[in-house]
Amino acid sequence: MSTDVRWERLPEHWKRIFGLEWESVCEGSKAIAAVITDTEGNIISEGRNMICESGVPNPATAHAEAEAVRGLDVSRYPDKHSYTLHAGLEPCVMCMGTIVMGGIRNVEIAARDDFGGAMHLLDKSSFTRSKNVRVKWLDNELGDVQRALQTIRELLYNQDREKLGRMLRDFAVHNGAGVRAAQDMVRGGMFTDKKPSDCTAGEVVGEVLRRIETLKGE
Repeated sequence: MSTDVRWERLPEHWKRIFGLEWESVCEGSKAIAAVITDTEGNIISEGRNMICESGVPNPATAHAEAEAVRGLDVSRYPDKHSYTLHAGLEPCVMCMGTIVMGGIRNVEIAARDDFGGAMHLLDKSSFTRSKNVRVKWLDNELGDVQRALQTIRELLYNQDREKLGRMLRDFAVHNGAGVRAAQDMVRGGMFTDKKPSDCTAGEVVGEVLRRIETLKGE
């Protein structure tokens, strides 16, 4: 499988986010990642979900956005209020709080999460409102890719069929095309004779984008 031109057209920080997410899938963790960029668009910190991996003292807290904020070296990059955190998925309560307390004031998000997302809580207290965190929701294509990678992960690893069904319905609320594209890829046998690590992020995301285009053209 060759890398699709659709992958090459993505901004570099989104290539990195989806690359990190695919790394998490290959390790059995959730397909969620985030990067922080400076005012010139350079990636200065990153994090990926590691909740299903050994070697992490408390893996349940190894969430992408929290890892990215924790990893930001403020001795090298002190102007944290001017930086932007780019998140594949809407941050949870813990990660939202880490963003606020870590001094990040600009957040861009690809996919909404009506189940676990917590960015609406920014308006619920005078303290968080006073931090003036600016949230930008991005276009559906990036959200579809995000949910597609999550869907692939769950189809490959989740043995609880009832829970899987609930999760995919949740993923499809805002990004049904991504879910359907991933289902087609897995059910069509893309990973039948290979491990996720046998494919690159560029190959997988390119195929997701190709199938999304096809679905939207039907």
